[in-house]
Amino acid sequence: MNILTLLGSPRARGNTATILEKAESEFREQGHRVRRIHVARKMIGGCLGCGACRKVPDRIGCVQHDDAIETLECMIEADTIVFATPVYYWGMTAQLKALVDRTNALITRYGEPEQNSLVRGKGFALLATGGGIYENNELVFTAFRKTAKALQARLVGELHIGECREPGDMTAETKARGTEFARRVLEQALTAGA
Repeated sequence: MNILTLLGSPRARGNTATILEKAESEFREQGHRVRRIHVARKMIGGCLGCGACRKVPDRIGCVQHDDAIETLECMIEADTIVFATPVYYWGMTAQLKALVDRTNALITRYGEPEQNSLVRGKGFALLATGGGIYENNELVFTAFRKTAKALQARLVGELHIGECREPGDMTAETKARGTEFARRVLEQALTAGA
């Protein structure tokens, strides 16, 4: 299986990256191919809302020519996509949100019987870290579930790591949750035929 991970944190060695690395290691150990894109290091502009992409049903029809196009193409090629983000003000980072907004270019005829998505049936998972408890960070999961549904993707995993501040403060038990998350994602993705 081809697994794409999208690191939305601006910190390459922060909490989110630390847990994501554990998950990626488990994916590889189980024999799957993993590609990571550090979204915060890409040039991805926000969606213009122009609607030009809606007119192109079989490919990415976005009028912007930036790093979002290559990233969206990688999403199309992947079987499962793991979005990884710290929680900033109850949501994902601005960098990752810009990419999520640009996934608009993957959908045509939204809400109609003929709706199509270039990532239909793909496994989507969310890994989120935050300083607070889940109840203070759950909005990011609610939004992610709605995004996956709009893109006709399958939700194959969610992980929240709360009350973490610095990677050096995370216990081995906390880091091991990344490995457990990867196993759950694989189980769900493979069960559903991703």
